[in-house]
Amino acid sequence: MGSVRSATKVSGARRGGSGALIVALAALVVLLPISLSALAWSSRAPGVVVALLAVGFAALHGASLLAVRRPVVAFAIASTVMLALVAFPAARDVSGAMYPSTLAYLLCLAQVAVQRRFRVSVAALAVGVAGAGLIAVAEQAFGTPGGGIDPVMLRLGAFAGLAAAVTAAWACGLLVRSAAVQAEERTRMRVGQAIVEERMRISGELHDVVAHAMTVMIAQSEVARAVMREDPATGERALGVVVSTGREALRGMRSIVAEEGSAPNEPIPTPDALPALVESVRSPACEAMFAEDGERRPLSAAAMLALHRAVREGLTNAVRHAGPPVRIAVTVTWTAERVIAEISDDGGSGTGDSGLGAGTGLVGLAERIRLAGGGFRAGPDGSGGWMLRAELPVRGDAA
Repeated sequence: MGSVRSATKVSGARRGGSGALIVALAALVVLLPISLSALAWSSRAPGVVVALLAVGFAALHGASLLAVRRPVVAFAIASTVMLALVAFPAARDVSGAMYPSTLAYLLCLAQVAVQRRFRVSVAALAVGVAGAGLIAVAEQAFGTPGGGIDPVMLRLGAFAGLAAAVTAAWACGLLVRSAAVQAEERTRMRVGQAIVEERMRISGELHDVVAHAMTVMIAQSEVARAVMREDPATGERALGVVVSTGREALRGMRSIVAEEGSAPNEPIPTPDALPALVESVRSPACEAMFAEDGERRPLSAAAMLALHRAVREGLTNAVRHAGPPVRIAVTVTWTAERVIAEISDDGGSGTGDSGLGAGTGLVGLAERIRLAGGGFRAGPDGSGGWMLRAELPVRGDAA
């Protein structure tokens, strides 16, 4: 259906990918130095212990970055590292599982909840809760009496706190997933509405085409009936017009899915209208060029409307989304089988999105071109600009 410039739909595996990556990088920048500093200040930890713990912390942060794309694999890695840290010799009176960098484990769990099915996320939650129990039982600091607190109660309190943290991370992931699903549903509804509106608009436009064809057919039939006996040649030409006009109307009717509704009645444009369309956007801040190559071929009414709409939409998007000054090139190439329209810009001085529109203009254009039997593509051209390309079939009969 084509790329939409102002917004792009993403798969469930990448929901919130940018935000999650930023959080993981922030955790790496903030928590890893704190953990390493705590290790460096410890007088009880041998050098080899410090080095191994530092590797473990780095592995946890690496897993949190990997979780943006491969959450299950990253969670498995993080769980293995956490298990090793629990069993590792203590440093500065606490095990490696109690250092700040271990919070990266929660990011891995949250990403599983965001990107994977509910059953998978529940399994990950169970692993996290089990890990919290293991830390509460194995951590020596929780077994040291202090302040009159029973060690058993201390371990139970530690398990409750750690399990609550794990559950909170899992719940946050579910909330993010729910919000992403709702946003995706709203996008689908908006796209569906754009397609419906586009079909209604096409129906209104082709209403004029069919009405005009019927008028011509009736008029030519009257001519043929009046002169058939006196001037057979003229009558035959009139009947030829009736046949060709009827075929054209039938092509137009077959090219759309009729929908009830009304749309403004506008004259059907021709290729001669394209240079004027390009001229209309020229200004001191916008340089627009038009080039046409090849011999023009006849187009169906639906294809002609789609061609005109593609050029207009491409020009509108270039002016709207590229900061001035911007350079736009419109090229129309005619071949024996199709007409190809390419509208490209150089990107201007940067993004200049005005915030106008709902981001569904290209969706409607893609639907229009598809119904006309053509192909559509839009997206970055690799050089900082944007290109829209529409291919439409030409008719095989004479113009």
